[in-house]
Amino acid sequence: MTRRKLILGSSVLAGTVVVSNTKLNQASAQPSQASTVAIEPAISRQGRLQGQVAIVTGAARGIGRACAVALAREGADVVTLDIAQQISSVKYPMSRMEDLAETDQQIKALGRRSLVIQADVRNSDQMQAAVDRTIRELGKVDIMVPNAGICTYVPSLDQMSEAEWDDVIDVNLSGVARSMRAVIPHMRERKQGRIIVVNSCNSRFGSPGSPSYNASKWGVLGLIKCVATEVAKDNITVNAVNPTGVRTLMTQNDEARRWANPQNPTQENLENALLSFNSQSRSFLEPEEIANALLFFAMPEAAMITGEAIDVAAGANVRWNS
Repeated sequence: MTRRKLILGSSVLAGTVVVSNTKLNQASAQPSQASTVAIEPAISRQGRLQGQVAIVTGAARGIGRACAVALAREGADVVTLDIAQQISSVKYPMSRMEDLAETDQQIKALGRRSLVIQADVRNSDQMQAAVDRTIRELGKVDIMVPNAGICTYVPSLDQMSEAEWDDVIDVNLSGVARSMRAVIPHMRERKQGRIIVVNSCNSRFGSPGSPSYNASKWGVLGLIKCVATEVAKDNITVNAVNPTGVRTLMTQNDEARRWANPQNPTQENLENALLSFNSQSRSFLEPEEIANALLFFAMPEAAMITGEAIDVAAGANVRWNS
């Protein structure tokens, strides 16, 4: 096994953003049987988030959609926010308005209110307008889930473009900060709130080929710990979920396969790289598994947990001690 293949399991393929857990594009090969698993969503008979309002960024597909639907299943009304268009430096297909509409339909099918907002987390005015509209139309914001994120696959830091650096930092790190800044004054006023960031296991180690992604995820981990101390007295918690590789279009594309093994960029090599990194017998996790873990931080039992990050890593987390 090549060094690059091994690192792939611990690098840019740690989950995030405007990506899809639905039918992959035609360029995507079928996953190996060993890595395919049917994930049953956590079905609540209690609706423990009944009456709450959540905003999920990057909600059109993938992890964002899974989080939005999981929150709705627990009784929350959900604002689904997404850029729903392509960023030119990103080489895999990003979400479209049709994807956002599908998330909206799935939430409404659960009997919950859903508000669709097309907005860019890189724009503070748009994020503030999204929060203001949510308060105006749904009455409040109880839960903010900054999930939007992108990834670029590059040979090394000195061989990446300015856009490949700037766009990733602006979405993955600054976008999380803007999402927080837009909602914190409202949560402070109400003396309650939950901010739950979908981050990445890439916040735990260094790896080659994704310098902007790694930097952004380490930055998010520091951000949540800082902000958690700033808002704790206002009964606001700030936590993160760190996935290992998740089966979305951000990881299931030709760029990722070439990054894993330029000489033989196959789906099998991609799957095997993750299998070699995760301790459990799984390659890529499913978005619903990340959403199920995220729900914990929204529940009453997590009221005294803040500034924390939980690794949903199929045992890959045994490789680090922080």
